[in-house]
Amino acid sequence: GFSLHPRLGFGWARRGQRLRVPTTSQHNARLNLSGWVAPLLGRRGMIRTAHGNREGFLEVLGHLYRRLQRYRITLYVDGAGWHKGEPVRQFLRTHPRLRLRYQPALNLQERIWRRVRYEATTNRWFETLDEIWDTVQRTTGAWTPEKLQRLCNVT
Repeated sequence: GFSLHPRLGFGWARRGQRLRVPTTSQHNARLNLSGWVAPLLGRRGMIRTAHGNREGFLEVLGHLYRRLQRYRITLYVDGAGWHKGEPVRQFLRTHPRLRLRYQPALNLQERIWRRVRYEATTNRWFETLDEIWDTVQRTTGAWTPEKLQRLCNVT
Protein backbone atom coordinates (compact mmCIF):
# COMPACT_ATOMS: atom_id res chain seq x y z
CA GLY A 1 0.00 0.00 0.00
CA PHE A 2 0.86 3.65 -0.33
CA SER A 3 0.09 6.39 2.18
CA LEU A 4 -0.18 10.15 1.82
CA HIS A 5 2.90 10.54 4.00
CA PRO A 6 5.89 10.90 1.63
CA ARG A 7 8.55 8.23 1.45
CA LEU A 8 11.95 9.85 1.62
CA GLY A 9 14.89 8.57 -0.37
CA PHE A 10 18.12 10.00 -1.65
CA GLY A 11 18.04 13.49 -3.06
CA TRP A 12 19.93 16.73 -3.45
CA ALA A 13 20.00 19.43 -0.81
CA ARG A 14 22.32 22.30 -0.04
CA ARG A 15 25.33 21.35 2.02
CA GLY A 16 24.38 21.36 5.70
CA GLN A 17 20.63 21.21 4.97
CA ARG A 18 18.30 18.23 4.97
CA LEU A 19 16.14 17.17 2.05
CA ARG A 20 12.58 18.32 2.72
CA VAL A 21 9.36 17.23 1.05
CA PRO A 22 6.28 19.31 1.94
CA THR A 23 3.46 17.28 3.45
CA THR A 24 0.33 17.43 5.53
CA SER A 25 1.56 14.20 7.21
CA GLN A 26 -1.61 12.18 6.78
CA HIS A 27 -0.56 8.74 7.97
CA ASN A 28 -4.03 7.23 8.18
CA ALA A 29 -5.07 7.48 4.50
CA ARG A 30 -3.89 4.44 2.53
CA LEU A 31 -4.07 3.35 -1.09
CA ASN A 32 -4.27 -0.46 -1.22
CA LEU A 33 -3.01 -2.05 -4.41
CA SER A 34 -2.71 -5.68 -5.40
CA GLY A 35 -0.78 -6.85 -8.41
CA TRP A 36 0.78 -9.63 -10.40
CA VAL A 37 3.59 -9.97 -12.89
CA ALA A 38 4.14 -12.49 -15.72
CA PRO A 39 7.78 -11.77 -16.55
CA LEU A 40 8.11 -14.28 -19.39
CA LEU A 41 5.20 -12.57 -21.14
CA GLY A 42 6.39 -9.08 -20.17
CA ARG A 43 2.97 -8.36 -18.66
CA ARG A 44 1.78 -7.09 -15.32
CA GLY A 45 -1.48 -6.10 -13.70
CA MET A 46 -2.56 -4.04 -10.76
CA ILE A 47 -5.87 -3.16 -9.19
CA ARG A 48 -7.00 -0.84 -6.44
CA THR A 49 -8.71 -2.65 -3.58
CA ALA A 50 -10.65 -1.39 -0.59
CA HIS A 51 -8.44 -3.30 1.84
CA GLY A 52 -5.20 -5.26 1.76
CA ASN A 53 -6.90 -8.46 2.87
CA ARG A 54 -8.34 -11.73 1.55
CA GLU A 55 -11.16 -9.97 -0.31
CA GLY A 56 -8.62 -7.79 -2.09
CA PHE A 57 -6.53 -10.87 -2.90
CA LEU A 58 -9.57 -12.61 -4.40
CA GLU A 59 -10.18 -9.51 -6.53
CA VAL A 60 -6.65 -9.64 -7.92
CA LEU A 61 -6.99 -13.37 -8.62
CA GLY A 62 -10.11 -12.64 -10.67
CA HIS A 63 -8.30 -9.82 -12.47
CA LEU A 64 -5.33 -12.08 -13.25
CA TYR A 65 -7.61 -14.89 -14.44
CA ARG A 66 -9.44 -12.56 -16.86
CA ARG A 67 -6.26 -10.89 -18.17
CA LEU A 68 -4.48 -14.15 -18.95
CA GLN A 69 -7.39 -16.09 -20.42
CA ARG A 70 -5.33 -18.19 -22.83
CA TYR A 71 -2.85 -19.38 -20.21
CA ARG A 72 -2.51 -21.86 -17.39
CA ILE A 73 -1.36 -19.75 -14.44
CA THR A 74 0.92 -20.57 -11.52
CA LEU A 75 1.05 -17.68 -9.07
CA TYR A 76 3.81 -17.59 -6.46
CA VAL A 77 2.73 -15.90 -3.24
CA ASP A 78 4.08 -15.59 0.27
CA GLY A 79 2.47 -17.26 3.27
CA ALA A 80 0.32 -14.30 4.34
CA GLY A 81 -2.98 -15.33 5.91
CA TRP A 82 -5.01 -13.59 3.21
CA HIS A 83 -3.42 -15.84 0.56
CA LYS A 84 -4.98 -18.87 2.24
CA GLY A 85 -8.27 -20.09 3.65
CA GLU A 86 -11.52 -21.56 2.42
CA PRO A 87 -12.54 -18.60 0.21
CA VAL A 88 -9.22 -18.89 -1.67
CA ARG A 89 -9.58 -22.69 -1.98
CA GLN A 90 -13.13 -22.21 -3.31
CA PHE A 91 -11.89 -19.68 -5.89
CA LEU A 92 -9.20 -22.11 -7.05
CA ARG A 93 -11.75 -24.94 -7.38
CA THR A 94 -13.90 -22.80 -9.67
CA HIS A 95 -10.99 -21.40 -11.70
CA PRO A 96 -9.09 -24.48 -12.88
CA ARG A 97 -6.42 -22.68 -14.93
CA LEU A 98 -5.00 -21.08 -11.78
CA ARG A 99 -2.91 -22.60 -9.03
CA LEU A 100 -0.99 -21.05 -6.15
CA ARG A 101 2.48 -21.88 -4.94
CA TYR A 102 3.57 -20.63 -1.53
CA GLN A 103 7.22 -19.64 -1.97
CA PRO A 104 7.99 -16.15 -0.70
CA ALA A 105 11.48 -16.07 -2.21
CA LEU A 106 9.92 -16.27 -5.69
CA ASN A 107 7.39 -13.46 -5.22
CA LEU A 108 8.53 -11.32 -8.13
CA GLN A 109 5.75 -8.79 -7.55
CA GLU A 110 7.71 -7.50 -4.54
CA ARG A 111 10.43 -6.33 -6.94
CA ILE A 112 7.79 -4.48 -8.93
CA TRP A 113 6.44 -2.72 -5.81
CA ARG A 114 9.95 -1.68 -4.75
CA ARG A 115 10.64 -0.14 -8.17
CA VAL A 116 7.23 1.58 -8.32
CA ARG A 117 7.86 3.17 -4.94
CA TYR A 118 11.27 4.38 -6.07
CA GLU A 119 10.18 5.76 -9.45
CA ALA A 120 6.71 7.04 -8.67
CA THR A 121 6.46 8.10 -5.05
CA THR A 122 9.86 8.63 -3.40
CA ASN A 123 10.48 12.26 -2.39
CA ARG A 124 7.04 13.33 -3.60
CA TRP A 125 3.99 14.58 -1.78
CA PHE A 126 0.51 13.72 -3.02
CA GLU A 127 -2.59 15.54 -1.92
CA THR A 128 -4.96 12.62 -2.57
CA LEU A 129 -4.85 8.86 -2.92
CA ASP A 130 -6.23 9.27 -6.45
CA GLU A 131 -3.09 11.24 -7.36
CA ILE A 132 -0.92 8.38 -6.14
CA TRP A 133 -3.02 5.84 -8.08
CA ASP A 134 -2.75 7.90 -11.28
CA THR A 135 1.02 8.31 -10.85
CA VAL A 136 1.58 4.60 -10.18
CA GLN A 137 -0.50 3.65 -13.23
CA ARG A 138 1.31 6.16 -15.44
CA THR A 139 4.71 4.99 -14.22
CA THR A 140 4.11 1.26 -14.68
CA GLY A 141 2.18 1.83 -17.91
CA ALA A 142 5.34 3.31 -19.45
CA TRP A 143 7.41 0.23 -18.63
CA THR A 144 8.34 -2.01 -21.55
CA PRO A 145 8.10 -5.81 -21.41
CA GLU A 146 11.91 -5.86 -21.39
CA LYS A 147 12.01 -3.67 -18.30
CA LEU A 148 9.59 -5.98 -16.49
CA GLN A 149 11.83 -8.92 -17.38
CA ARG A 150 14.92 -7.08 -16.09
CA LEU A 151 13.14 -6.17 -12.85
CA CYS A 152 12.23 -9.82 -12.35
CA ASN A 153 15.74 -10.96 -13.35
CA VAL A 154 14.37 -12.87 -16.35
CA THR A 155 16.44 -12.06 -19.44
